Amino acid sequence: MSLLSELIEVNRKKDRKVSIFENLVMCCKDCSWDPVVFDLLLKAYLKAGLVRDGFVTFRKMVKLGFAPKVVSVNFLLDGLLKLNRVDECWGVYQEMGKIGVRGNAFTFNILTRVVCKSEDVDKVNTFLEKMEEEGFDPDIVTYNTLIDCYVRKGRLKDAHYLYNIMYIRRVTPDLITHTSLINGLCKEGNVREAHKLFHRMVQIGLNPDAFSYNTLICGYVNKGMMQEARALLHEMIKEKVAPNSFTCLVLIEGYRKENRLISAVNLIVELQKYGISVSKDLQLDLVVALCQVDKPFAAKSLWKRLVQDGEETNLQIYDEMIVSFCRLNYVNEAIQLKDEMFFKNIKPSLTTYRAIIESLCRQNRTPEAEVFMRDMAEFGIHPDATICRSLVSGHCKEKNVNQAELLLILFAEEFQLLYNECYNEVFKIVCEEGDINKSLRFQNRMQRIGYTPNSLSFKYAIDGLSRTAA
Repeated sequence: MSLLSELIEVNRKKDRKVSIFENLVMCCKDCSWDPVVFDLLLKAYLKAGLVRDGFVTFRKMVKLGFAPKVVSVNFLLDGLLKLNRVDECWGVYQEMGKIGVRGNAFTFNILTRVVCKSEDVDKVNTFLEKMEEEGFDPDIVTYNTLIDCYVRKGRLKDAHYLYNIMYIRRVTPDLITHTSLINGLCKEGNVREAHKLFHRMVQIGLNPDAFSYNTLICGYVNKGMMQEARALLHEMIKEKVAPNSFTCLVLIEGYRKENRLISAVNLIVELQKYGISVSKDLQLDLVVALCQVDKPFAAKSLWKRLVQDGEETNLQIYDEMIVSFCRLNYVNEAIQLKDEMFFKNIKPSLTTYRAIIESLCRQNRTPEAEVFMRDMAEFGIHPDATICRSLVSGHCKEKNVNQAELLLILFAEEFQLLYNECYNEVFKIVCEEGDINKSLRFQNRMQRIGYTPNSLSFKYAIDGLSRTAA
């Protein structure tokens, strides 16, 4: 074997390759030899990964009447299968019968996988019959392998054909058989038929497991039939089949897909009453989703349950809830959450302050918003353009021009924030008073700290002059 492997390697590197098989045949006349040498050559080719050369060697051996051992043929079948050479696999199998090489259990295991790749249903019958002729009865594992393969390839008709053949051959389908077919029916969207098969499975005495239930629940969820999916969950609990993390994930994602997030929350509460744990990551994702669709009270309730169960504090979750509350102008609830963060030693983020300040300004509570702006500065968080615009606009809306000007100065001198949009908003209010001298003095003060008038500034000035002249 070692010598043959070396010969193969040397021959691979040569520009003009020679036939090792033919050279061995020529040597047969002059020396004592054993036919096992050709079997070893076949193995050596396959060991080197040269499946094509092994196949050619096999054909030559058969032609000269040399029968390889079944182990060598099994290696060849496996190699051809990995290359997806299905027709060659069947060719080798047929040659085995002609030269009297009897297959073993490994042979039929490999051929079962070959059948899975075959598109010819007649070959399945031939193969199963041949197995019986060889003394190997196709068992439940054989059928389940074939049925599962057909289901995964979307060949449900062929899978059902095999299911019926099992009864004819007196092989009783088991839980795996039925679950595979239920999965296939659900993938095709035929969930009602899948449920009928599920009932038939129960009627013949098979007890569904979590995987069987999950398969059918997933089918209903994909069709948007959440009521039926929820009923199956209750059936699972009644039959003392514990829902697992996949059950929870499928149902919650189903409710999310239907935009029924409150139903998802109620499901979690219900599961917890039954002592069924739901992944904390799944619940955290749901908290975020609730905030994003502006259901902050439900999000806060779910978050409190998580904290009671030992979930650690989470800045992102607080930010999501605060932003959602502020978007709906429930700013007091947002402030309570911000205070809660303080007591839990969670440093608020720019997002936290921005949401609260914007909401307070919208509600004409700009002085309170300014307090939060100074609070964030103490934490070393600099305000951004949004905060600047919100505060300045809020003071302008409330006619607090002097306070708005002080903010412009503060932003420029302490934070190097010079936003012409904010400057123009204050300048517009000043110009509307009709006092040109006051307007010019304001403009000079702003220019000294870095604000530069633009075309909009001059428009406001001209509008103010026009009103004075009128």
